[in-house]
Amino acid sequence: MVAVSGRQLSIRGLIFWGSVAFWIGNTILHTGSAGITALWSSLLFLAEMVAITSATRTIRLDQLATFYAWGGVMMSVVWLVDYGFTILQPNGHAVSRNLFTPFWEESMKLAPVLFFLWRQRLARLWTMGASDILLLAAASGAGFGLVEDAYIQHHFGTWHAVSWSPTTAILGTGLTVGHQIWTSLAGATLGLALLWRPRKPFVYLLGASGFLWSMLDHFRNNISVGRSGFIIDFLNFIAGHGWMSLYFFWIALIVVLAADLNVIRRGLPPRPELKTPVAGLLSFSHGASSTWKFLLTKRALAFLGVHYKQESPSVRRGKLDPILYRLAFTIIALRNKIKSSLHVPLQPSPNSS
Repeated sequence: MVAVSGRQLSIRGLIFWGSVAFWIGNTILHTGSAGITALWSSLLFLAEMVAITSATRTIRLDQLATFYAWGGVMMSVVWLVDYGFTILQPNGHAVSRNLFTPFWEESMKLAPVLFFLWRQRLARLWTMGASDILLLAAASGAGFGLVEDAYIQHHFGTWHAVSWSPTTAILGTGLTVGHQIWTSLAGATLGLALLWRPRKPFVYLLGASGFLWSMLDHFRNNISVGRSGFIIDFLNFIAGHGWMSLYFFWIALIVVLAADLNVIRRGLPPRPELKTPVAGLLSFSHGASSTWKFLLTKRALAFLGVHYKQESPSVRRGKLDPILYRLAFTIIALRNKIKSSLHVPLQPSPNSS
C-alpha cells in the first residue's frame, strides 16, 4: 500500500490508473483535438447509459471504469493480431480481412464481459439485471473504440453524430454506429437472455442475436468502403445503411429497462425493512452513500428473488441461499449505518422482536 494525499492506494491500483493515464494521454498526444473529441464522445455516451439505467442498475461506477480500461486492452490485443494478419494478407481490402476483422473485434470487445460473468456464475451473476450487463458491454465498447475513433477523426476530420448518440458517424445517407453501440446491443440481448433464463432454446437465440447482428453490420460497414455491387446493395438494404443498428439499440435499451423495472417491482415483498430511507439520499453525510448502496443491494436482492422462484430446490440450497443470506445481512448493516448517520430512528418492522 502507498499513501497518496492521505489515502491508502494499492500498488495494483496505482499501476492500473497509471496505465490508463498513459493510454489516454498517448492517444491525445498523437491525435490532438481529435483525441479529446473522441474521449469526450465516449465518456458522454457512457454517462448517458449510466443516467438512463440509474433506476435499474446494480453495477458501481468504479466497475465501469475497469471495463472501460479493459476495452482499451482488448483494442491492443486486436491490433497485435491484425498486425500479424497483415503480414499474411497485406491487402487491407481483401474479403478475408473484412470477414475476419468484424468477428474478431466484436468477440474481443465482449470478452471481458463474458469472462466476468463466467467467473461470477456462482455469485454475482444471480443478482445482476439486464441493464448491468448492457452497461458493462457499453463500457468495454467505449474503451475499445476510443483509439480507433481518435485516429480516424485525426486523419479524416471530425464526423457528424446523431443527437443523443455522440459516438455515431453520419456518412452521406448512411450511418456507422460505432463500437460502443455494437457492443452495447450485444450486451443488451445477452443481459435479457440471462434475466429470462431458463427458457431454452429461446434464450440462446436471444443472447446471441445482438452479437450476430453487430458482427453483420460491422462487416457491412467495412466491406462497403470503396466497393459496389449486388452484395453491397443487399447488405445495405438489410441494415438500412447502418440505421437499423441504431434503432435496434434503442429498442433493446427500452426492453432492458422495462424488464429490469418489472423485476424490481415484483421481486421483493413489501416489507418495511426494504423501504428505502429517502432522508438518507437527501443528506450530505455518509448517509447518502450508504443509502445508495442500500438501494443497489435491494435491487440485487430483487433480481436474485426472481431467479429464486424459478430454480429448483437443489439450486436454491446449493447456490442461491448463501447469496440470499449475504445480501440480507448487507441490507441490515446498511440500514443500521444509515440510521446512525441520520441520528433518526428508522421505522422498525411491526413483526420484529
